[in-house]
Amino acid sequence: METGVKWVNLIILLLIGIKLPTQANELTDKLTNDDTVQLTIVTEHLPPLQIAGEEKVTGFTTEVIEQALSHTKINSSIVVYPWTRALNTAKNKKNTCIYSMARLSERESRFHWIDTLATTDNYFIGLKKSSYIKINSIEEAKQYRVAVLRDDLTHKLLVKHGFTQNKNLYIVNNTHSLLKLLVARTNIDLVLADKQTIKYRAEFSHLDPAIFKVFLSLNESPLPLYLACNLHTDKKIIQQLTSAMRTIKANGQYQAIKNKWSMIN
Repeated sequence: METGVKWVNLIILLLIGIKLPTQANELTDKLTNDDTVQLTIVTEHLPPLQIAGEEKVTGFTTEVIEQALSHTKINSSIVVYPWTRALNTAKNKKNTCIYSMARLSERESRFHWIDTLATTDNYFIGLKKSSYIKINSIEEAKQYRVAVLRDDLTHKLLVKHGFTQNKNLYIVNNTHSLLKLLVARTNIDLVLADKQTIKYRAEFSHLDPAIFKVFLSLNESPLPLYLACNLHTDKKIIQQLTSAMRTIKANGQYQAIKNKWSMIN
């Protein structure tokens, strides 16, 4: 009988001995997973702000993001999508951030807004040879057909100003298409874009920047573009990104990158 009790106790100890390390491993695994949350940062190709290269993403705002990340312990990757896909991904996928995005009223409550990265100043841009274009106001621009990028700030602003799709508003899905459309399609009179990006967009599309003309500014002053994150992004990531952006703006690193890229706004 005594021998039987010893065997029972031994079996209990073995079971406990096996179970305790398992619980500890589960706890360790949980802590490890929590500490290595992967942040996905999405953006679009929009030179000189974001430039999609064959091997990596470069550009002014990309360098700002990378400099900020160097002050954190965040594991991250940057992915380039067409703007609409990037926007939808950031809205719907946790631990996802997006840049460079305008802070519109309809977006305000849908994101954590980290900090400003750059500014944008949008203009109606056409071909120099289009001598028939005469515009001195946004109202006068409505008599022409204007191409914009879907779901972009420019799209939202023209709709707000009363432009109508298939009448005087033509929507494209890819930022590469804008200048090519202006050159190739006689039914497109103007595009709406930041004039700082025209040189880079033209060169990317193998077009001569000199054939384009800036006609009229859409906004009265430059509008800020932000780094923003999905509402379900880990709080530690939000805190680290916010702190890191403040750091690089305070220590001169942000200004150095801005000077490098000759950003005037």
